[in-house]
Amino acid sequence: MNGPLLSNSRFVQLWVGQAASFVGDAVSMVALVVLIVQTTGSASAVGGALVARLLPTLASPFLGVLADRLDRRAILVASDLVRALLAVGLIFVRDLAFLYALIFLMGAARALFNPTVRAAFPGVVGEGDLTRANALISATFSISITVGPALGGLLVAGIGVRAAFLLDAATFLFSAALLSRIPLPRAEAEPGEGFLFELRSGLGYLAGARVPLAMVTGAFFTVLATDLATPAEVFLAKQTFGTGDAGYGLLVGIWGAGMVIGSAGMGILGDRVPLLPVYFVGVFAWALALGGVGLSPAFAVALGALAIAGVANGIDNVVTDTVLQTRVPDAFLGRVFSVRFTGFSAAEALAYPTGGLLVDAFGARQTYLLSGLATAGAGLLVLLFVIAATGKQARET
Repeated sequence: MNGPLLSNSRFVQLWVGQAASFVGDAVSMVALVVLIVQTTGSASAVGGALVARLLPTLASPFLGVLADRLDRRAILVASDLVRALLAVGLIFVRDLAFLYALIFLMGAARALFNPTVRAAFPGVVGEGDLTRANALISATFSISITVGPALGGLLVAGIGVRAAFLLDAATFLFSAALLSRIPLPRAEAEPGEGFLFELRSGLGYLAGARVPLAMVTGAFFTVLATDLATPAEVFLAKQTFGTGDAGYGLLVGIWGAGMVIGSAGMGILGDRVPLLPVYFVGVFAWALALGGVGLSPAFAVALGALAIAGVANGIDNVVTDTVLQTRVPDAFLGRVFSVRFTGFSAAEALAYPTGGLLVDAFGARQTYLLSGLATAGAGLLVLLFVIAATGKQARET
């Protein structure tokens, strides 16, 4: 994952800025939960904060129009500066309603930033480096969600909640400073057309673009299927295997480590492998691994299966981003990625309560088995869709 990519100063600045804000996000999330517990002592208030952070993502298709309509560098820098200001605001606000408002606005800035930065990638790195670039960003994100919460806990315990929010604000300012130095080509928006026209145009493009549509749809269904098992993790560790809180931490951590390995593996392979076959191998391996967790005779076997699932998750993230960036015209990238992020959030919102009901009704092992079956079904659905799309293209040519 070295060579020309790390010689590209524009990419290195984007990568370093992203790494800083990833860690800052993880730290501030821990600090936010601690702050709300200190302020209200209510678990439902914590849940409300998570919902407030998630809700803006559901409006991502509208924000994706901006990513294709306005200067992308200006959007990225402004999003970081707004998040820095809001993080500082969290230091002073103690009223729960105002806290929710700040969290919602941070989520909105994040929902604008994420599709914009993905859409900007092809303008920063050459097509031959896209897989490696996505792999490096994905691995960095996976590391941040693996070690970030632990770091956040240590920082909150050591320097306090306010200092943790200040650190988060500093990471956004650092990212904004780096992004402001990166020249990005402006997307070619439809001249003279209105906002709603561009929204319909983007959705219409995606509806007719068979392979990108399959990847976006596949991302929704795989997240929905695999996250059914998330509520089962703690019960698998504590009740099924009797490994307590330490075992639960290992289950969560091993998945993150697997994601790092999967992303790094794609970075090493780069464009030397065909992406779509790798995608389907990853999805079906993911399904088998989840089923394997449900059938595991011992905790160590379950850990191994979850590591494989994490590897497949890392591969899936890299391949999906790269396929979209190489197949979707630049003028539509922001809108397409915004739909992908909306689907991701909607799938999580559906999967977590449904998974909880499955655990209550059938138990942790059976929930993992059902999750594996659902993931295999999602992979099969996308495979059939891609086969039909490529067959239609062959007939037309």
